[in-house]
Formats: sequence, C-alpha cells, structure tokens
Amino acid sequence: TGNIYRYFDNKEALFAAILPDAFADTFRRLLKRRLAGLVDASDVTELGQEARGQADELLHFWIAHRLKVVIILDRAEGSRFADFGAEFVMDLLRATQTKLRKQHGVRQLSAPEELVLSNIFQNTRRSIVSILETFDDEAQIRAAVAAFWSYQLAGLAGFTKGVIS
Repeated sequence: TGNIYRYFDNKEALFAAILPDAFADTFRRLLKRRLAGLVDASDVTELGQEARGQADELLHFWIAHRLKVVIILDRAEGSRFADFGAEFVMDLLRATQTKLRKQHGVRQLSAPEELVLSNIFQNTRRSIVSILETFDDEAQIRAAVAAFWSYQLAGLAGFTKGVIS
C-alpha cells in the first residue's frame, strides 16, 4: 500500500489513472450508438448490418478493456464512477421505453412493468460482468455474449408483446 501512495496522492488519483474520464466517455458513446440501433430496429431479434456493427463495436471495446469494464460496471464504489453501473441500467431502461413509445405508442410503463425491466437490466449488467470476469479468451467471450444476447433480445421481444397487448 505504501508503495502505491508513493506514486499516487490518494485512491481517487489511482482510480483516475486506471479509469480516465475518456474511457467512460467512450463506453457511454458506444453504448448510446448500440442502443440507438436497437431502438430503430423493427425487430430486435433480426438486426440489420448497421445495428450488428454497433453491437460488435461495443463488444470489441468490452473485450479490449475487459477488466476496466468489470470495474466501471460493478466495482467502482467509492469513486467518481460509483453510479456508472446504475446509469448503464437506466440507459437500457430509457432506450426500451423510447422504443415502446416510438414504435408501439406505449406512453408509460406501469410500475410493475418498470420494476421487471429494471431487474432484467440489472441482470444484463451482472451477466456482462460475469462473462468478462470468467473468460479472457476473445472467442469464449464472444460466444457467451452471443448466447446471452440471443436470450436477452428474445426476452425483450416477448416483454414488448406483453406490454402492447
């Protein structure tokens, strides 16, 4: 510990060296592009080439910065990124609400629907972290994420049918 503080004034300085603001900004930008592609897709289980490219760009970022993504999504308590994981979940929730409003005329989710969606997206965050913690091989990460997304997107399509019916 003493040696670390020889090079860094405090915990926040160490954290800033590991996770600079530019990293978080890039993560947010890539996530925003990915979510926009999902909102614009007529069927989230059958994404077009552009949306698949956005997904791959985000996944490539996660793979290239695997441990940083784990930290910022799930291990940043006590830092300036302590709320990043919660913001990630809220971004997913807002994008889903936008899609429901834009494509299906759903003005607002009921409290039970919003709770379920929030829990689904908390699980999304935990699943991404778990995959990135468990595997360090790119092929395994890609296979696990593909399996998760096929489940997740089909589940969201089913959720949407339940909300609009």
